[in-house]
Amino acid sequence: MKNSSKYTKNIKKWLDIYNLFKFKLNHLSNKIISALEQKQNSYVKNLSFNTIKINKKDFYSRFEKQKEILKKLHILSIIDKYLLKNFIYIFLSVFFVLILVIVGRLFVRLLQYVVDGRFDIDMIFNILFLSTSKSIILLLPFAIMISLIVSLSKLYRDSEISALKSSGNFQTIFTKFFYTITIPSFLIIFFLNIFVSPHLITEIQKTKIEAAATSEIGLTSPGKFIQMKDKNWIIFVEELENDVSKRIFIKSSENNKISIETAEEGDEFLEDGVRRLILKNGQRYTGTPGTGNFQVMKYDLHEVKLLNTTPDFSLNYRMKSIYELFIDENEPLASAEIQWRLFAPLSVIVLILFAFIFGDVAPRQNKYSNILYAIIVYFLYSNFIIVSVNGIQKESFYFTLFGTWWVHILALFICYTLYLNKRDQIYSFTQIKNHFKNMVNRK
Repeated sequence: MKNSSKYTKNIKKWLDIYNLFKFKLNHLSNKIISALEQKQNSYVKNLSFNTIKINKKDFYSRFEKQKEILKKLHILSIIDKYLLKNFIYIFLSVFFVLILVIVGRLFVRLLQYVVDGRFDIDMIFNILFLSTSKSIILLLPFAIMISLIVSLSKLYRDSEISALKSSGNFQTIFTKFFYTITIPSFLIIFFLNIFVSPHLITEIQKTKIEAAATSEIGLTSPGKFIQMKDKNWIIFVEELENDVSKRIFIKSSENNKISIETAEEGDEFLEDGVRRLILKNGQRYTGTPGTGNFQVMKYDLHEVKLLNTTPDFSLNYRMKSIYELFIDENEPLASAEIQWRLFAPLSVIVLILFAFIFGDVAPRQNKYSNILYAIIVYFLYSNFIIVSVNGIQKESFYFTLFGTWWVHILALFICYTLYLNKRDQIYSFTQIKNHFKNMVNRK
């Protein structure tokens, strides 16, 4: 009997909990229904909860409709996958072409550094990888814009857009397509440009210094004229005996003066992070060409500082973290660097909007016809940003006041103007002016 009474008490307890949960659930569902009704009938004022009476069938039908809408928003349809597939394939092609262009340009420059004796050949591949990664981060918005223009132009040229418009889901599909591309692109580029890019720049500078520190300046290469562009030096060593350079000739220029230096022997070494050159038993001639004025200096030992391998990176704002920039005391330089890092993630949104406009081509028009306009837009956009950043660094009044934000606003305004041109077929400045007047009058 005790067990049965205990069992009945538990049943009553769970029944009470069930009834309470059922009451709260019905109360919550009534609130949701009332909110939906108020949204649909916003023109009706002072709508009270008691006036809404909906049976279970209406509730479940509304619930199923809302469920279908959520499915359409979160699940990619066949058309969405088709659009994304075309965009990704074209993006990968454009991305690899950009990588080839960047790698080719950087490789030629680094080989010139190797020829000049500034870097060792073994170090250039590490520098090439880091420099390419840094450049790709900045060019990602441009690659996305070009890829989107080509993929959309293909749809317009093949009249697939007409089929989408006739289906009635054109606006929904393209809105989803816009958000599917824009949101991940913004987040990825924001993370790369804010957090990864400073680390890459720091590693590039460290690698360059390490490469310059490990490379010889030419004392171990007898019989060759070696040029050092960093110091405007030309070095010639006649011979090498027991790892000691003999009969050294150095020509250098500084402040319109030419110096010619000769020494019986010399050596170079690294001490306390500083690379030094030691010359013994030599003489130095310094003067201005054509004047006849020159000085002669004879010495037993001459020490020259070549390179500091442990420089102070705290003065380079491109290497600082975003937290260090916010707390930095030099506000103009810190603000300029922050706004420069925000350029790439913000520009990807603006450039995608431009891509949707430039991608709208006639059925018989070439799908690459608007790429030139896209390149011009990106060129002007990025150069205005660079000018603004330089103005902020120099503490110019207008650039300090408006920063780089005026460039983003101007780009959005031009984008909206082009959209009106496409939508309403506006071809003159007077029509644009009248259109904005009508918009103001409506408000």
